[in-house]
Formats: sequence, C-alpha cells, structure tokens
Amino acid sequence: MLKQILASVIIGVLGFAAIGGDAQAKLSHELKAAAGEVDITPTRTAFIAGYGSNRKSIDAHDKLKAKCLILESGGVRIAIVSCDLIGVPRYQVEKIRALVESIKPENVTIAATHTHSGPDTVGQWGASFNVSGVDQEWMTEFRQKTAALIDETFKKISPAKIRFAESELVPRVSKNIRIPSVLDTTLALMQVVSKSSGKPISTLVNYACHPEILNTRRITADFPHWLYKTVEGGGGGVCLYLNGAQGGMITADFDESTTPKGENWQAAETIGTALGKRVLELISTSEFQEEAKISVQRSVFFVPLENANFKALIKLKVFPQDVIKNGMKDGTKTEMIETEVNRIRIGGAEIFTFPGEVLPNIGLFLRGKMTGSPKFQFGLADDFLGYILTPEDFSLKLYQYESSVSVGADIEPLMIGKLLGFKSENMIKRSPK
Repeated sequence: MLKQILASVIIGVLGFAAIGGDAQAKLSHELKAAAGEVDITPTRTAFIAGYGSNRKSIDAHDKLKAKCLILESGGVRIAIVSCDLIGVPRYQVEKIRALVESIKPENVTIAATHTHSGPDTVGQWGASFNVSGVDQEWMTEFRQKTAALIDETFKKISPAKIRFAESELVPRVSKNIRIPSVLDTTLALMQVVSKSSGKPISTLVNYACHPEILNTRRITADFPHWLYKTVEGGGGGVCLYLNGAQGGMITADFDESTTPKGENWQAAETIGTALGKRVLELISTSEFQEEAKISVQRSVFFVPLENANFKALIKLKVFPQDVIKNGMKDGTKTEMIETEVNRIRIGGAEIFTFPGEVLPNIGLFLRGKMTGSPKFQFGLADDFLGYILTPEDFSLKLYQYESSVSVGADIEPLMIGKLLGFKSENMIKRSPK
C-alpha cells in the first residue's frame, strides 16, 4: 500500500513537473519589447555628409534622431537602432557597443538611414580632401547618447505582442536611375504592441531608397522625417526607418523639374507621408503573435581594401589608421578592413544585415535565398563601406561612380558567402547580459 502511495506521489510530481515544464517552455518565447529615441542633431555648425565637400550647415529643418527598438524572447535580447545619418562606420559601432550595459555587444545592430543632410560621420566631406569633416566632440556625444538610449530603453521593457506585414504595392517612392527595370519595391514592416495598454510601442519600416531629395545647407532627415511624423501621428509608436539594398542607384521618384535641384521640400513631404500612410494601412490588417522566438547569427570577416582614395585618406589621417588590418590575398600581403554581417530571426521573420550600400540586383538575389516571412534587408548596418557591387558590375562604366566609393570588388562575394553560409540549425543563441 505504501509503495502504491509513493508511486502515485512520484507520478503526480513528475506530471506536475512536465506540465510546469511545458508552461515554462511556452512562456520562454513570450515577447517583451521597448522603444525610445534621442535627439542627435548637431547644436553648432557641421559639415554635411553626402554630395560635395565643404557644405556647412546653417540650421536644422527638423531634428535628427537615433531610434531604438529592443526585443527579448526565450532569453535572447536584441537592440535595433536606426540613426538619421549618412552612415556609422564599424569602428564607431564598436565604441557604442562597448558603452552599452544592458545588451551584449554582438546583439546590438546600429544602422543609418543614409540621409544626405546630416553631419559628416566619416571624414570625407570636410573643407577639403585632406581635412576631416567629423566634429569629434559631436561624435563623442552621439556615441554616448546612443549607448544611453539603449540602456534607458531597456528599463522600459514589458510584455508585448508582435505583427508583421510585407507588400510590393507601395506608392510612388523609388526609382533606379541606372537600370530602371531592376527595382525592389518590397516594404517590410514589424510592429510591437504593449500587452497591458494595447498601444503600439514601435513600428519598424524597411524599404530601399536614398534619402537624398534635399541638398541644401539645412540639416534634415529628408523624407524619413515625414514618414516618422505620419506613422507616429497615426498611433504607430516610435517609428524606425531601416534602409534596404538601395545602392547603384535607388533614389526617390519625383518630378525634379519643378524646383531647383536639391530644394524640393514638398517632394520629401509627399513621399514620406505617402509611405507612412501605406505603412499604417498594411500593418493594421495583420495578425498578432504573442510569442516570437529570437535567434542571432553573426559573422565577422576581412575584406581586402583596394580603393586608392580610401587608402590615401587613411594615410592623411582623415580616416582612422587603425582600421587597417594585415592579411593575405592569393599569397600576397594585403591591407584588410574588418566588417560583419548578421542574420536575425524574429518568429517567422528573417533579417539580413549589409555593411554598406548593396546594389538592388544583389538584394533581389539574396531575397530569393532567404527563407523567412517577411524578409527584411537592413542596409548600412553595423558599418559603412560604401557601395557593394558584384565583381562583374564593378568594372562597368555604368557603375564608375559606385566603384570609386567602394572598398573593392571582393566585398560582394565575401558578403554573399557569409550570409548564405548561415544555417538555421546552427543558430547562435544569445543570453541576456
């Protein structure tokens, strides 16, 4: 009789443990989220990046922002940060990551919208070729503000649900001025909503287009400013814009004959507003998920530096000298630059990150290889290595400009190899710090 009682107790305990384990497993992928933003607008005159050098700001039309979305599920915590800047080189990304306390460095993604009306973050848009345009005091403030934004945003993390949307049917936004028929108009969206209040925390927008409508001496986020205004004004929470494969040359589609070149503020407002309205329309009809497994893969690799102008700027100390690493190519000592790519899964969604401006044919090729739904492509993420072209396109006269501001022809096959080398079964699981 005693044995029967003990057996019943043991079975009961095991059954409870099994039920508890199942419940725990279910809860382990319960999503938590938070979002925030910080003003990163220069408070004094700055050299403006994009277009020609020696373009000094006179004021700011709108505030430049760094916007942060933090997601956590199943013990994995990530931060996605989008900045209204031309680009954030990897050596600056690494410095920001080192300041963050709440999230492991490898789980922090920092991307740029690529506005051509923000401060020089690289050095090549100063008063002359051999003088850096970077305001180091502002750069220090930017790094500190961005790291603090991540940590402060994490303090607000709370249970959330998530929904996605994807469509190629978008208003008149972009065009390819090199090869018009090669154009990816995919709009991929992610929105997280608070479980307690039912209000959106953040809406992430991924679309490929240069924010280069404007070319004045006024600082502006360009069309993303009106995208933010529309989405946030429509109750979408903090809006992040992540650019896609917008290289060579995916730019805004508008009538350039109506105003002096670079001064069509109405076009920037029209495009940003129309895109924002489409975002709100699409995301409102999608279904929520209360759980979303998160997994991260990261590959750090070396790329041969072939660009003579970049080498000259390093020697002139316009670019930092310590970005050069020694390496070998075909048995010969070669100057290398370290960079990275990432593959992130959030529920069924899949994200590829690119360390520069990827041409649309490459983006379309990779989109066909991606297995998630929807598919996100974050260009200018965690680095700013200029244009990324196939070796075949690199030597074409059509892409003479793009080739002149690329690290070299080797980056594309190296990047493709790393991205396609990621396997689902080998996902790296990161733990909260």
